[in-house]
Amino acid sequence: MSVIFGIKENNRIIIAGDKRGSSIDGKTLSDDLDKVLMINDHLAFSSAGNAAIEKAISIDLNKATNKDCLTTDDLLDIIKAFYKRVADTNCDAILALPFYFLIAGKGRDGNASLISGGNIKGRLDAKDVPMALFPPADAKMQECCDCFAKNYKLHNSEFVEKTIKEIANISNLVSHTGNKWIYNIATEKGMLFSF
Repeated sequence: MSVIFGIKENNRIIIAGDKRGSSIDGKTLSDDLDKVLMINDHLAFSSAGNAAIEKAISIDLNKATNKDCLTTDDLLDIIKAFYKRVADTNCDAILALPFYFLIAGKGRDGNASLISGGNIKGRLDAKDVPMALFPPADAKMQECCDCFAKNYKLHNSEFVEKTIKEIANISNLVSHTGNKWIYNIATEKGMLFSF
């Protein structure tokens, strides 16, 4: 599992992730996998864990006829519906797979929102948070959080890039490259950047 993280500030929300895709045994499959997906001008999604689950959710998302109008709540509903179908069909093997996500942008109520969630031991959990970080499987949470906090405080304008690069130095599951989506709360518009 790679690294994804996000933070909600007074005027913006940022979500980010590296670009490495790995097999279950840790073998690198690709360093060009976009884990931050811009859905529309005011909605983005980032995920880590099992890539097949992310792909299945993306397929469900692409079936939506009103993608330009989707909100953070709508995307969370799509993820919940996917996991309900999995549970209803007794696909315990899929429920056992790790999957974590961040949803950022405008909620149904018009307010900016950062939602952190995941499938933890077969139970989907999600909530609105001020910040979140999901570390790679081969790194300690505290070490990754320390990288995030240090870079956020000392190198704010480039904390995303520095944080991902530092975590890549301690994890074989993280690439030195990534994507970040920055949502301007006042204009209700986000932009996707690669580095």
